[in-house]
Amino acid sequence: MFVKITSVATLPDYILLVGFVSGEYKQFDLKPLIEKYAPFKSLVEVEGLYEQVKIDVGGYGLVWNDDLDIAADGIYDKGISCAPPSDIETYRQKLVEEFVKARKNAGLSQKQLEILSGIPQPCIARTEKGLTDPQLTTLLKLLSPLGLTLSITK
Repeated sequence: MFVKITSVATLPDYILLVGFVSGEYKQFDLKPLIEKYAPFKSLVEVEGLYEQVKIDVGGYGLVWNDDLDIAADGIYDKGISCAPPSDIETYRQKLVEEFVKARKNAGLSQKQLEILSGIPQPCIARTEKGLTDPQLTTLLKLLSPLGLTLSITK
């Protein structure tokens, strides 16, 4: 089965919440890997490393550094299915809507935004259609030419 990861969040106790392109979410427990494989012990031993998990290019797995990675299909096969976080889809849709509105209000085409941001136009199109969840760095690169930033509010 072909699977791609679209989102990842770190949960307490070395459990990852992983979203897939199919819309499914799975919780993946890293503790068995930490106990069995020496490189994974660094997730416990190196302060802050666990939280630095990233989706690799293309969404085919998760990476921390040159020594630590996990394939998407392994996470999908061994992960436990769960409901998506309650408001995550609503927030994602709102963010995309605001981004598209800002790009259009600035009078920029996707191609022009590609030139200004360095993000390829097909990636911009997929983001605007809601077909992908861009990484934070990608969002920041897209928002910067529009004079926008992200903020966290409560």
